[in-house]
Amino acid sequence: MAIITLVNGRKGSGDTLALVTSYETPLSFPEWLYVGKCYLDSEDSYYPISQGYIGKAMLLNALNELACGVSFDKVLDRYCLSGKRLQIIDKRRKTQNLNPSDNLHEVLT
Repeated sequence: MAIITLVNGRKGSGDTLALVTSYETPLSFPEWLYVGKCYLDSEDSYYPISQGYIGKAMLLNALNELACGVSFDKVLDRYCLSGKRLQIIDKRRKTQNLNPSDNLHEVLT
């Protein structure tokens, strides 16, 4: 079971971070959806559509691009996130069926 801890975010008033601790247990779909809801609510509070921002649609647009086959790196670039550091640990067994682009075990900078 994952534990989701809500804390005040750094972006401004109404910004909430959902910190996820899962003790090597995968997030369930409801847990993942709840984290997504927190993210959407946070983006909406900081970048309100009523003030001309794209708001929470940015996350949905990025996910749609990934679902349509746009590369992860290209999506990061499009949303000015390529400078964010991701640390991904890949514990999968290596098989011959993996594409080279599936090897996300390296640290992206």
